[in-house]
Amino acid sequence: MSQDQQGAGVQVGGTFVVTDGARRFEDRVAVVTGAARGIGQAVVERLVAEGATVYALDLRQAQLEETWAGVPQVTSIAVDVGDSAQVRAAFDRVRAEHGRLDALVTAAGISDAPWRSDPAIGGSPEPETIDDEAWDMVIRINLTGTFYCVRSAVPLIREAGERGGAIVTISSVGALAPYPLPAAYPASKAGVLGMTRAIAALLGKENIRINAVAPAATRTEMLPKDEELLAAMVALQPIPRVVPTSEMAATIVYLCTQEAQFITGQTVNVNGGMVM
Repeated sequence: MSQDQQGAGVQVGGTFVVTDGARRFEDRVAVVTGAARGIGQAVVERLVAEGATVYALDLRQAQLEETWAGVPQVTSIAVDVGDSAQVRAAFDRVRAEHGRLDALVTAAGISDAPWRSDPAIGGSPEPETIDDEAWDMVIRINLTGTFYCVRSAVPLIREAGERGGAIVTISSVGALAPYPLPAAYPASKAGVLGMTRAIAALLGKENIRINAVAPAATRTEMLPKDEELLAAMVALQPIPRVVPTSEMAATIVYLCTQEAQFITGQTVNVNGGMVM
């Protein structure tokens, strides 16, 4: 990792991250799920650029190793977030190596079961076409997996003491907007919002904050490859453009900083005004 002469940014692996010299995560430890690609990758890049030690979790071991090879601040762990034993083992490793946790970002998620048509946009939204296995898979990864990670993170964040810590869960504009998606996805993401508020109400007195971010169209593998469909989605936004992952990560990481220490239980809509 090298910093440019003006202090405006830092090279993290293959990505130059613009930080304007900010180092808000010196001596901080973070866990990010879904960290091999997409929003999770961008979040790890920004955390590392600002000084954090990061544990990058993802199901895709080969992609994890490819993305984070040569970045010493990142420890890659292959984890299925829907498997409680695997999640517990990953956080046990964080405890053994650092004894505490300062931030968690739960970016792991899927839009639909991979066998239902195009994995980028899912299958038919008609309820009768959604089989039991597809429903269970989406709920298990998006909602149950998020809970497993939060459940394991909270005791570790308590170890940080009075300074507390932050958790950011990733929901979706699909949980809030009347868009005809296959039902498991918006159901799982709406569940994340309810869970986030409940845990925020419980943990605020311990200075442990938890907020949700609800993205709209973001430049990831989950973005529809059908240009007409994508254009129709973006047209619903007053700011009609697709968001780069680095822009989404900037909001997520801000919610993990001490600058956001009075923000908890909120759903931050990063969606160009699609939901207000």
